[in-house]
Amino acid sequence: QPLKAMDHEGNILYLGTFSKTVSPGLRIGWLAGPEPVIERLADIKMQTDYGSSGLSQWAAAEWLSQGYYEEHLTWVRRKLKERRDAAVHFLERYAGDIATWRIPAGGFYIWVTFHKNLPVSRFFYGLLKRQVLVNPGYIYDGEDRNSIRLSYSYASLGDLETGIKAAAETARRLMMS
Repeated sequence: QPLKAMDHEGNILYLGTFSKTVSPGLRIGWLAGPEPVIERLADIKMQTDYGSSGLSQWAAAEWLSQGYYEEHLTWVRRKLKERRDAAVHFLERYAGDIATWRIPAGGFYIWVTFHKNLPVSRFFYGLLKRQVLVNPGYIYDGEDRNSIRLSYSYASLGDLETGIKAAAETARRLMMS
């Protein structure tokens, strides 16, 4: 449950969006909180973006009221679990001896930590030449020089395997030099 479910004093704002589960371009979300805060934020939104598409809002309302969104979320969760499990399998196969990770309960990413520090720039550009894009750990923790945030949410299973294998080969080569 979200933290908001335990909020009995109205101190927590709960927000969400359709961006990650339906479409990044939809630009529709929701906010739950105390009425005066919601009214003020709605006023600010109207002043800054002139409102959202009425058609998009209608479609989202239909999805929600007809139960389609819950059906869609069930499908998305199943697909993400399949991709996460495949990514873990490929990590075990190609990087089990040079890195560690925790299997996330949900989400879109696996935090992979290599046993040794990597020359981050060489690692990043070496993978980029192989058409593999990674997010180095230092983006999220300025001190981290041996981790990557591995996204498994959009890549095909074939691309996941190719990318994880390339990352493991590149890391192994750089750790030995």
